Amino acid sequence: MSKNKTLAIFLYPCAFIFSITLILVASASLPPSAIYLLQFHDSLPQNSQHLLQWNHSNSPSSPCHWPGVSCYPNKEFQVKDLNLSGFGLSGVLNSSISYLCLHKHLISLDLSGSNFTGPIPQLLGNCGQLNTILLNDNGFEGSIPPQLFQSKWLSKIDLGYNSLTGSIPPEVSFCINLEYIGLYNNFLVGEVPSEIFSLPKLKYLYLNTNNLTGSLPDFSHSCAISEIWIHENAFSGSLPSTLSNCHNLSMFIASENNFKGVIPPEIFKGLLQLEVLYLDKNHLEGEIADTLWGLEWLQELVLSGNSLNGSINENIAQCHQLTLIALSGNKLNGQIPKSIGSLKHLNTLFLFDNKLDGPLPPELGNCSSLVDLRLQNNFIGGTFPPEICNLENIEVLLLFNNRIEGRIPQQIAQNNLSGEMPAELGKNSPGLVKLDLTSNHLHGPISSSICTGNNLSVLVLGNNRFDGSFPIKIGKCSSLRRVILSNNLLRGSIPANLEQNSGISYLEVRGNLLEGIVPSVFGLWSNLSMLDFSENRLSGYVPQELGNLEKLQILRISSNRLTGSIPSMLGHCTKLIKLDLSYNCFSGNIPPEITSLARLQSLLLQGNKFAGPIPDSFSSTESLLELQLGSNLLEGPIPCSLGSFLGNQELCLLDSQTKYCGEQGKVHARKKVQAAVILGVVISLALICALVYVLVFRCLKQKPTPYRSLDKCQSRTEDLPEDLKFEDIMRATEGWSDKYVIGRGKHGKVYRMESINSRKKWAVKKVDMSETNFNHEMRTLSLVRHRNVVRMAGYCIKDGYGCIVTEYMPGGTLFDVLHRTRSTIIGTLGYIAPENAYSTQLTEKCDVYSYGVILLELLCRKLPVDPCFEEGLDIVSWTKKKLQDSDECLCFLDEEISYWDKEEQQKALRLLDLAVECTQVVADARPSMRDVVAFLIKLNDRHEKSVYVGQTSKS
Repeated sequence: MSKNKTLAIFLYPCAFIFSITLILVASASLPPSAIYLLQFHDSLPQNSQHLLQWNHSNSPSSPCHWPGVSCYPNKEFQVKDLNLSGFGLSGVLNSSISYLCLHKHLISLDLSGSNFTGPIPQLLGNCGQLNTILLNDNGFEGSIPPQLFQSKWLSKIDLGYNSLTGSIPPEVSFCINLEYIGLYNNFLVGEVPSEIFSLPKLKYLYLNTNNLTGSLPDFSHSCAISEIWIHENAFSGSLPSTLSNCHNLSMFIASENNFKGVIPPEIFKGLLQLEVLYLDKNHLEGEIADTLWGLEWLQELVLSGNSLNGSINENIAQCHQLTLIALSGNKLNGQIPKSIGSLKHLNTLFLFDNKLDGPLPPELGNCSSLVDLRLQNNFIGGTFPPEICNLENIEVLLLFNNRIEGRIPQQIAQNNLSGEMPAELGKNSPGLVKLDLTSNHLHGPISSSICTGNNLSVLVLGNNRFDGSFPIKIGKCSSLRRVILSNNLLRGSIPANLEQNSGISYLEVRGNLLEGIVPSVFGLWSNLSMLDFSENRLSGYVPQELGNLEKLQILRISSNRLTGSIPSMLGHCTKLIKLDLSYNCFSGNIPPEITSLARLQSLLLQGNKFAGPIPDSFSSTESLLELQLGSNLLEGPIPCSLGSFLGNQELCLLDSQTKYCGEQGKVHARKKVQAAVILGVVISLALICALVYVLVFRCLKQKPTPYRSLDKCQSRTEDLPEDLKFEDIMRATEGWSDKYVIGRGKHGKVYRMESINSRKKWAVKKVDMSETNFNHEMRTLSLVRHRNVVRMAGYCIKDGYGCIVTEYMPGGTLFDVLHRTRSTIIGTLGYIAPENAYSTQLTEKCDVYSYGVILLELLCRKLPVDPCFEEGLDIVSWTKKKLQDSDECLCFLDEEISYWDKEEQQKALRLLDLAVECTQVVADARPSMRDVVAFLIKLNDRHEKSVYVGQTSKS
């Protein structure tokens, strides 16, 4: 044994004896209560003893002056209160509490804001004469001991912000003197004992942020509660009308629960003292009761995120103390009440995501205290009332996705704009955080003082006529994160000495008249994830410094006059998912460092002068979705797994012996062709309604035929399954006999056949290539992936006809299958219309609902009940939640849609609107299938026309 260990063994007993000796010596001069305090002090861990400066030598005559200790006056030293909150004490209280409970007259114990752990001591239930126990903001674990509620004196208990589990003990009802109960921010479960709401003296009840369930009980006529916080739980059922018995209730917060049904109008008749009402994010429905507007002391009203309908009553002005109104995310209709203008204290007004219509009331300009006004996503029309400019304190004004017309008043920035941005805009608004003036007719230069306060985070000025130079001051604005200056008339060159900015993540300057080079300083803007200089007049080389942008995901510099080769340094941008350098004057070889980027999904290099072979490093790029190399000078072999090479004179998709190869070469690759074709197929599939009804095949338990992918190099005119030849098709259909026809379409017939070798059944569509673009249809069908859509298994071209081979699904036509199974199949999980939960009668509106689900699947690339959804959500509720939570619909759609041109994206959003209409909860609110077909025909006609115009313009 070492000398140090021997010395330690010797010293520890000595230290213990020494402390005992000190206590014994101190006991000669200290009363027993002081000794109890020292014993508690010495039972704490060593670090806590240093934090709690209790020492009889510091104040031998009066331990009542020790920190946190309060005594009874004019009595022999007796501890009355212990307030040790905020000292940072730690340890397991079970081993120390016994010393505190030796104080027989202790009435208040405050250990909040400490670091105590372990269980709550049962002894606290019989500790002195405690009427106040504050243990909140600690690390206590385990269940709440029932013994805690044995004290007949207990009036206040706070156990919030711990890690307590289990249920609330019913013994809490024994404490008839309780006035305050705080059990918030724990992990409590189960139902709340109904007796807790009937405690005769209870004034404050805080149960929020747990996992409590069940419904609220009836409240007694003697209810004395002043504040109830039960938000962020799982309470269910309807709100009890007896809540009105709580005449002193000033605050009721029940957000984020599962309350449902109509709010009983009689609730508010007895709540005349109510100041704060939060019922947001529940499942409440029906109209807002008129009795609510009789609460003249109401200050905060939050009913957002429910299914409330009806209009907002003009009597809202009777609640003249209102500072916050949040009714967003409901189904409210009608006009915004003019009487809101009389609410002088109103600070926040949220009415977005409803169905409000009518004009924007000028009376809103009288709400002189208004700071945050959000009315987006409604049907508000008319012109922008100039009175809104009277809101001198306004900081947030959101009106997008409405039907407001006319000009923005010149007074909106308190300047005489005359069509130009005020030069002093930033100086007059130093607190400006977000400025969005998209799609107006503003012109002139962009204010150089716009970021004077250095608080500006979002600057969106796209689709205007700003005609000054590139705003170099944004380089100095460290608060900026998102800048959109696209589709303006900005001129001149971008200064090479532009400031380094490490904050901007999104910079879009496409569609301007900028000239000169791309400055290398952008390689130092280290936070850039999206950089777009497309459709300008930029020239020179792409700076290799852009390879330093480790966060860069999207780089677009298409349609400029850039020359030279692609810098291989771009291969260091390992997060790059889209690179668009199309329609420039680049030359040289395509760097393998680019084609081997692991995350690259879209590579657009068409319309340049690239030469040499295509790099074979594409084989490692499994994520690649889109590749355009057309209209270059490429040569050598072509990997079969790649996409379009149209426009290269020596390359051809089809066999050179066919005339269609020559025709194909006349059509130049465009950056929107793939999106257009895919969208066309989606619309076409929707139009014939096949996607809706194929779902029924799942109920027939048919196993899909193994699919053989079309990624092997074969003849350019034939790529059929291994067991199938063109001669087999001719033999099996007896030379295209009509007796094998199982379907007819606009461009051809569909035949049923069986392979002689494997006995597999196939469906073969014969297409007259003189009447349709067979190449586009074949390529798009090979791209479509949906578990309820039969996949293309192969194709061949013979004698002017194209044949597309797919799996054969037996069971008759789709109409036959649907109606044969109507009586036995109500639906499949995720596709079932809500009314089928209580009715087995199938109607056309049930089919419309299922149809909408299919559209959502295609647009979102999600299953009807996808594993990524939160519990209890299907694709319909998930989509509606995303629409409420996000300002941009595209953010949750299939990622590939984000790469489409804006015109194609708008069509996808039109389909999304249709899907939402088809999946309305109320059947009568859904369109008929006739309306759906009419919508799709109209959309399809527009689509085909736009594709045709786009192709001919490039011919």
